[in-house]
Amino acid sequence: MGSDILFLINGLGMGNSTRCHAVMQPLAERGHRIHVLTSGNGLKYFAGKPEVTSLHAMEALFYSQRKGRISGWQTLLAGRQLLRLAQSKRTQLEKLLAHLQPAVAVTDSEYALGPLRRAGVPIAALNNSEVVVSEYLRWHDNPRSVRSQFWFIEFPDYLFHRRYCDLVLSPSPHPGQPRHPKFRRVGLIVRRAVRSAAQAAIPTYPLPREIRNVVFMLSGSIFASAVPLDTFEEPFHIDVVGRDGTSTPRVTYHGRLMDNLPLLARADALVINGGYSAVSEALALNKPTFVLPVAGHAEQYVNARLVADLGRGYVAHEETVMDLLLGLYRTNAWSGLKEPQPIAGLAGADVAATAIEGLLAARAPR
Repeated sequence: MGSDILFLINGLGMGNSTRCHAVMQPLAERGHRIHVLTSGNGLKYFAGKPEVTSLHAMEALFYSQRKGRISGWQTLLAGRQLLRLAQSKRTQLEKLLAHLQPAVAVTDSEYALGPLRRAGVPIAALNNSEVVVSEYLRWHDNPRSVRSQFWFIEFPDYLFHRRYCDLVLSPSPHPGQPRHPKFRRVGLIVRRAVRSAAQAAIPTYPLPREIRNVVFMLSGSIFASAVPLDTFEEPFHIDVVGRDGTSTPRVTYHGRLMDNLPLLARADALVINGGYSAVSEALALNKPTFVLPVAGHAEQYVNARLVADLGRGYVAHEETVMDLLLGLYRTNAWSGLKEPQPIAGLAGADVAATAIEGLLAARAPR
């Protein structure tokens, strides 16, 4: 007999929702009832999904910004506002728990977990802070621009999950020993449709002059990069997802899409922000990738650097990515690309679902 499983999902961007949905699918197929508490883009994404038994709204946490950049200091200074918001979120969760008694809760970038702990509900998390912390501390040349966000946001995020969650599932492009026993690294978590498309992916990159279509898959959050495209004469077609604009014969703006897979499948190269779900899908599809980490965002900096270290693409910036892309096109060579390294498998969603069921079994009465 299946159990009630509650997912708490930050709906600021789209990546958290697509990642959780990939884990929900095997759980629903195994007879479990899935309930979702989310916000923003998450409400739009999960509306009508057959795996979801019930969908509930909550407010979203936020990052503070300064001069268009994420700021760890400004986020810290917004502490009073964030505390009020957290209290509101706890109240919303308490109201839900008054008529729903989940056997386990799964959180993805949501932190109002007090009501779950008081109710004795075991908590699993989908979170890659352990990977971010391990990689960041391994490198000794990290830029100052991400330092405050790492120490005020990313490192406390790791400590929070280590303290308050019973199990933390960390999708990673390569296996490794976690920093703490509560963390378990799994393979990449990507949408099922992406896994299917990955099976047909070409194992080698086309030469730059063979590129016909480039997809700019920009973040679904307020921090999406604004790449200037109107000053270039591109020798290929560009599809822009996540941003509105006036389309031309060479550039098509699609705005925010709930399903971008057809565009990704026919793309010869990708330009993306450094959100972990976008990076995971780019790695799975094995397409040359240009990662534009959001300024001041330590996690996106780490994700971008991992792509470059794995020999799957380049770290770029919104002001210069077109110069880089066109320069490679002119020379017709992937200059500076490192030797490709193998990545972990794409079954992270199934492994995560099995681990969540293991948490259910460990807490079940004997």
